[in-house]
Amino acid sequence: WKNPEPEHRLIINKGTLNITDGELINDGTSLVNKSSGTINNVGGLITNGAGAGFTNHGTVVNDAASNFVLRNAATLTNSGSFTNAGVFNTTSGGGNVVIGSGGTLVNSGTLNQGGVGVFSAKSGSKITNSGRINVFESLLDNGGSIENSGIVEVFHFGAYQNLSGELNNRTGGTLTITGSVNNLSNSIINNSGEIA
Repeated sequence: WKNPEPEHRLIINKGTLNITDGELINDGTSLVNKSSGTINNVGGLITNGAGAGFTNHGTVVNDAASNFVLRNAATLTNSGSFTNAGVFNTTSGGGNVVIGSGGTLVNSGTLNQGGVGVFSAKSGSKITNSGRINVFESLLDNGGSIENSGIVEVFHFGAYQNLSGELNNRTGGTLTITGSVNNLSNSIINNSGEIA
């Protein structure tokens, strides 16, 4: 059976989905992980493309041996818990990454935002980084809270904006911005590490 309107297909997870040394391909569809849902990527690959939306209200764990990829206008919207210990990549055509209110992103791996979309942390969200976050051609737009004890680097085609957000660069943390910086009113940057 072929769905005549693939843009309306929807995958909903309310239970536990384990991808163990396998691949989950989300192309042109929407995948919604409900608040009761858990997705464990264990040595696997999750790819999202062709405008696919990956929405997390529950728990997603991308372990140290796993990859999570956004390509071709695919987006991630996270208002749940997303843990990346592996590699998170957006290709040059990747879309927005949004950490919504109440959402958390814990990164101890490598997160590359190289797409055309914006990487946004909304008010009430929290990003905790002890790994590496690279922003190549995008805007890192912080309206929430970022705790960095690893490396955050915004390259010269990218930009950083603090929009009523708080960035805490902890001891041992490195923040390198070769693009533009806009620290707007009611925004805070605390530094006990290194800022270049």
